[in-house]
Amino acid sequence: MEMEKFDQLEQRIKILMDLIDKIKQENIQVTNSYNGLASKVFDYEKKIKILTEENEQLKKDVKDVENRFKEKERKIKERMDNLLSRLETVKDLG
Repeated sequence: MEMEKFDQLEQRIKILMDLIDKIKQENIQVTNSYNGLASKVFDYEKKIKILTEENEQLKKDVKDVENRFKEKERKIKERMDNLLSRLETVKDLG
């Protein structure tokens, strides 16, 4: 009877050892997956930072172009007003 209990205990220990080995393997897989995902997250964060910096630079560039356009538009309007004023003077003389 005691031998039978010992055999049962031995069988349970074997089952537990197999289960522990299986859990260790699953843990390794989960750890590897986590490390892979952590690496991807790091890469994405790096890309987001670069894209954010590029976006900020593009916003500045657009603002500069808009300002130059407004300045050119102002100068053209000024010249047009000047030409119209001259035409009015010539018209009044004629």
